[in-house]
Parts: sequence; structure tokens; C-alpha cells
Amino acid sequence: MKKIAVVLCGMEYSNQQELVQGMIQYQSEHGGSIHVFHCSGDHLQTGDYKRGAFKIFDLLNPKDYDGIILARETLHEKEMQKRVVERLQESGVPVISLGAKTEGMGCIEFDNYDAMSRMVRHVIREHGVRKIAYIDGPKEYSDAAKRAQAYKDVLEEEGVPFDSHWFFKGDYSVEAGTYVVSELDRMHRIPEAIICANDCMAAGAIMELQDRGYRVPEDVLVTGFDNVSIAKDNSPRITTVDCDRETMGYRACEYLMTKTAKEIQKLCVQIPTTQIYSESCGCEREGQDDGREIKHRLIRQSAKTKNYQRRMNEVFNSFMKSKKVKDFIGPVKEFVPGLGTECFYIAFRDTDAFARRMVRSYGDRDSLRDAAWNEAETERYRLPIAYEKGVFSSYGELEPGMLLPKECTADENVVSFIMPIHYQEHFFGYCMIGHCDMATEADLIKQWMLELGNAVESVLKKQILQNITEKLDRMSAFDSLTGLYNRVGFQIQADKYKMYAKSSGRSLYISFIDIDGLKKVNDTYGHYEGDWLIKTIGECLKKASHEEEVCMRFGGDEFIVLGLENVADGRHLEFEQEFQKNIQKVNETQEREYQVSASIGSYTIEDVENTNLQIVIERADMEMYLRKKKKKRG
Repeated sequence: MKKIAVVLCGMEYSNQQELVQGMIQYQSEHGGSIHVFHCSGDHLQTGDYKRGAFKIFDLLNPKDYDGIILARETLHEKEMQKRVVERLQESGVPVISLGAKTEGMGCIEFDNYDAMSRMVRHVIREHGVRKIAYIDGPKEYSDAAKRAQAYKDVLEEEGVPFDSHWFFKGDYSVEAGTYVVSELDRMHRIPEAIICANDCMAAGAIMELQDRGYRVPEDVLVTGFDNVSIAKDNSPRITTVDCDRETMGYRACEYLMTKTAKEIQKLCVQIPTTQIYSESCGCEREGQDDGREIKHRLIRQSAKTKNYQRRMNEVFNSFMKSKKVKDFIGPVKEFVPGLGTECFYIAFRDTDAFARRMVRSYGDRDSLRDAAWNEAETERYRLPIAYEKGVFSSYGELEPGMLLPKECTADENVVSFIMPIHYQEHFFGYCMIGHCDMATEADLIKQWMLELGNAVESVLKKQILQNITEKLDRMSAFDSLTGLYNRVGFQIQADKYKMYAKSSGRSLYISFIDIDGLKKVNDTYGHYEGDWLIKTIGECLKKASHEEEVCMRFGGDEFIVLGLENVADGRHLEFEQEFQKNIQKVNETQEREYQVSASIGSYTIEDVENTNLQIVIERADMEMYLRKKKKKRG
């Protein structure tokens, strides 16, 4: 059974939807597996958004497929487009490029130049207009360039002067059409006809003309290109060029499934286009209906969309209440069975580890925070949600380069859609959905992926904020060098210990510790060695203490331990002995030019309620001082 990968962007546009419908049709008739790698990162999105969205294509391993379909010009980020093309060229896997000739690849395209030439001639010859404005498509699109050139060439052939003031750059959006008309009206240069490089811009132009009191086609003729749904649903219906993208998608699959690699490499096929002269240029379309079919279709679509929308909103509300990404699993499991799909998978990077790294870099330079994210991008994916034929399961780390574990087979012999889970440039993982209504309903799937990415980002921010708060709390309560409590943290713990001692009827003890010879170590060996000595004494204290004792670095070379006495009030003696044994072990195992040593003095508090802790510390300090003095005398 053969397996095909598809690379495209902008499934929210009718053009791409029709391409995919042709592929779905082929698969339903002939079988095989088709993986559609896609995202909604179009040319209108920000650079950060594109960088995050386009990382979905890094997951594509060409060697895993028998052939690849590349909608190259839908990849609107030049560097990413170049990277994808080079990877596919180097792979040796048969590739068919749609709409743009690419070295080493077969090509299926439309004759955009001829189709636009016929459209411009029709407007001039059949309708007798000569003042013709043109709204161009994005400059990076080869089809837009061919259509624009056809417009200029036909004007010259027909003896109509080219006027640069009537040639406008567009971006294939409805907004581009409305903007151009507003500019023309502002300049008092409304033409006799506006030829648009696609239907969306034509629909925008018609809408703006009507809003400004112009009639279409009586005052201004408008034409489009592509024959997408907006052309058919518009009032008036738009004169356009039918590009049979379903046939293009179908043929691409057919050729990859049936032809050899050499045959595909030499492939160059043009899909015929059809002119549709309709109401927006003043031509009547044969077999016009009264609009009831359109209304019924829109009503059905609206009802279906509302149902999905309601259920999706319930899931998103649950997401926003989540504290960790793993909390998404429950809501997703409730949502997925209603999709009617054979398979559904979500894979995540280790977002918890990323949150921890971000906290570690808190307060550091941006480059270190970027490094925390880059480190996350080298991690393997985990598959917490795998839904196959009505059964949920989960998997741990996936092998490098694998989309799914070998045990998952429900994506075989179906069309599956693989989409990025990201927020701006941060790529969290991917979602893979088998063919179902929601997967091909562009606005729904775009919202699903957008909200999922936003939810992950939101949860990560909460997690990072909580971790940073905890880090700040630790920084305010702990000594950064030894990890022991500082004075603030010690005071909080001391109040708790006093309350517990009072309620349990036990005594407390205070031990005061002073490092012997720290100044001499600093002066002789430097402060790095002095820091080592301070940390070493801190470790000896921690090892000697039990869970009923709290250790503090009092400052400089001084430490304090507060603990609960045992029944015989002898715990402080046990602690002192354990502490000195730990120091002895250090001297036996560490080769230093000096002996590690510390003096300690302790004092027991029997009247916990009425004793001032500061006074007890001073008494323990005095006991330590007497012992230190005695030690010096030998």
C-alpha cells in the first residue's frame, strides 16, 4: 500500500480545500495513505507566527513516503519554502509540484496566462470598456505574475494604454479589494472595469463599490479568477475563471500512485481552465437558480458549524482551567469521539521541562531564555492521546523521526491531517486527525489548532509564573550559597516550631555554629575556597539534622540550628556529635592544606512560651565561644 505526503499552507482558503477534496476522492476510490502536513500560516501572518507554524514541515521525513505533493507557493515564508524544497530535492523521493515548476520535480499547473488573457479580451471586446483597473496578487506567487503579465500584454494588443495609476498590488484578500476601490474613489478615478487576480479581491471590490453607491455591472464591471465559493455565493455572481483544483489534487495522487520516479520527474501537465462569464460583468449565466440551493447549503453548514463550535468552546473552557498540559487529556477524550474520525492523536514536547528551564533562566539575558527554548526543541515527543477506532491509549517518548509508534496503525489507508500546536514561534507539538468533517472544515480546524496552541501557552505561562513565584519565595527565605534558611526563612520556621513545641509539651534547643579559621582560608586560598568551606559546613549540618530540625546560615561564618528535644532532652548532644563526625569524614576524604573545623554551642529552651529566642541565641553563641576559646588553648 502506497503512502503519500502533502505539503501545503492555508487550508482556510477554498483553493487549498478543493485540492485536498480531490485527494480525498482519489483515496476513497483507490485506497492508500495520505498525510496532509498543513498549517494556517499565510502571507498575512507575522514572521514569528510563520516560524512556529511552519515547523510542522520539519516533522516530514520524505523517506517515509512513496511520493510527495508540494503546494510550494502556499508556503509564504521564503526561507522555509527554500528549506522544504531542498530537503525534498535531496531525498530522491518522487515529488509533484502544484502550480509552480521546480527543478527535479514533476509539475501540474493551470495556464494562468492564457486564462487571464481571455478574460481581459472579453471585457474589452464584448463590453467595449477601455478604462480598466487591475488588482494584482502577492508578488511571490508565480500565478499572480502570469496573470498580471497577461493583463498588460492584452492591453497592448488591443491598443489600450497601460496606466500605472490603475495597477494596484493586492494580497488575494477581500480587504485588498475594498482598499483599492476606496483609493480609486478618493482619487476620483473610478474605472469602467476592475479585473482582479482572484475572486476574494473581486468580492471585496464589489462590496465596496456597492457601499459607495456604484452599481455592478451597470457602473463598473468586475471580474475575478479561481471560481471559489465566494464567486458563486456573491450578489451579483462574479465573472471568473474556473480552475479545477479538485482534478489537480486527484491527478497528483493518481500519478504518484501509478507512475515511476523517472516519469514523475519529467511530468508537466496543464489542467484546462474554463471561463465563466456571469453577472458581475453583465453576462447572464445559463441555468441560473433562485438562490435556494445556496441558502440551503449555508443553513446546513451553519448548523453543523454551530454544533462543533459549541462543543469546542466547552473543551477550550476546560483547557483554560488547567494547571498543566497533561490536564488537557480529559476534555479531549470527551470531545474526540463525536468527530466521527477513525483516528486522532496529540503529541507534545516535555512542556514541564521547558517551564523548569525558563524558571532557571529567569532574570537572565534573552539569549539564555532562547537557549531554554532551543533545548526543548531537541526533545522527543510524547503521545498522551491516541484514539483509534473508538479506543483511547497513550504512549511515552516516540523514537526520533517517528510521528506515531509502530503500534498505531489506524492512520493507514486513510487521509490524515497533521497540524502544528504552537503559539507564535514556540512549537509545542502536533495534532493528527483522520478524515472527518471538522478536519476539512477550514475555519473550525483553524480555530481548534489556534485555541489549542493558545491554551498550551496560557498553561505554560501559569506554570512558569507559579514556579517563578516559588523561586522568589525560596530566594527570599533561603541562603543562595548553602541552600539553608536565611534569617527571614528561619524566623518563619521558628514560629512554627515554637507552636509545635508548646502543643506537644516538648523542649526546643538552639545550636550556634562558627567556622574555625574562615578568614585565614579566604586570605590564603581566596574566596572561592572560602565559599567551598562555607558550603561544606552547611552540608555537614544538613546531614546531621533530622526532619524536626531547621538549619540557618546566620551570616558570614555563623550558623544556627533549631530543633525539638527528645524525651531525655539529649537530642542537641546527638546533633553535635553527628555534626563533628561529618566534619571528620570531610577531612578524611578531602585533600586540603588545612583542617576543616567548626565550633558549636547549644542551649535548651524549656519555657518555650515565655522565652525570647534572641536571648537564647546569644546564650548558645556564648557557649560556642567558650568552647572555641578552650579549643584554642588546647
